[in-house]
Amino acid sequence: ALAACAAPGRQADQTIPGAQAQAPARQAVLRRDLAPGLYELVVAGGDVFVASSGKSFKADEGGAIYRLDPDTLETRAVIRTERKPYGLAYDKRTDTLYVGNTLNGAVQAIDLQAGLAANYQLGQAAAKGGFEHVRQIVLDEAGDRMFVTNPDAAGKVWIVDLKRGTLLHTLTGLRKWPAGAAYDAASNRLYVGQGGDYGVTVIDPDSGRVLRRDALDGAEPFLVNVALDGRGARLFGADANSGRLVVFDTATGRLLAAVPVGDSALDVLYNPVRDEIYVSNRGASRAHPMGTGAITVIDGATYAVKARHDLPAHPNSLALSADGQILYATIKGPHDDKHPAYRADGMESVVRIDLRG
Repeated sequence: ALAACAAPGRQADQTIPGAQAQAPARQAVLRRDLAPGLYELVVAGGDVFVASSGKSFKADEGGAIYRLDPDTLETRAVIRTERKPYGLAYDKRTDTLYVGNTLNGAVQAIDLQAGLAANYQLGQAAAKGGFEHVRQIVLDEAGDRMFVTNPDAAGKVWIVDLKRGTLLHTLTGLRKWPAGAAYDAASNRLYVGQGGDYGVTVIDPDSGRVLRRDALDGAEPFLVNVALDGRGARLFGADANSGRLVVFDTATGRLLAAVPVGDSALDVLYNPVRDEIYVSNRGASRAHPMGTGAITVIDGATYAVKARHDLPAHPNSLALSADGQILYATIKGPHDDKHPAYRADGMESVVRIDLRG
């Protein structure tokens, strides 16, 4: 059985502000300073949830999850957490928010109706202290399963039965940096983006077996995040090392396209409503430490760049509204106080982009 799994915990601490601001006239790009240490965000029940780990990287200092109005980005509620939140995933059938506590090697499940929390301890204690890290959380809602990546040099993927609260499989020795993941329910295949001498690992989640590994030509890749198209025929990867969007044929593993987007490509989303691909890039690298990044909009049929939103300093995670017309992103600040966008208060931002212009 999975340690400390699915046992209801204390009620989550929620703070709800008072009066809400009136919605402004529609803006193509709306940006709001929110909190330090912003990471992933999801759209859940129409609202936008954003993970904030705070200013420090001390695992025991806690953090917060902000619930925002999807139109104004005003705060509707704050869920205080004892552990720092980084990754987020949402199960709409159970109205449950899954929160990755990276530094603790755990995932917390928060019932948004009851406010109760349960913990899934996945990472084991590491010899150097702390725990094996968790990163990407991907849900198979119909199958009541959760897939979680461990981006270590000899990484893992955990597959969890959410109904029974048991660990189904631990895939070990996947080699470098299993980071991003995407699940295709139609084919029952889990795709994991990695680094090293190949870019993608294809997994049968029923048996917990690796079926195939897809390589990239040229320099060592790092597909830090991946996404599938609406039919499961193509896999999109954000290659941080080359600053490209790469596109694979999922049936064969063949590379279909590579589109430059800028230094340190990070997140990727596919929008079936508009047949568009969105890629965030942080803009800074060892060669260009003072750089700033952007979000690139790419045509899903031709792979032509349709638009680029420059958003200093470092665009991070992406989320899409249910109707496919609004894109949300977290924008991180630089840690180097010599960077022109550095802020002593550590405040980072959320952006709302109306894709209709």
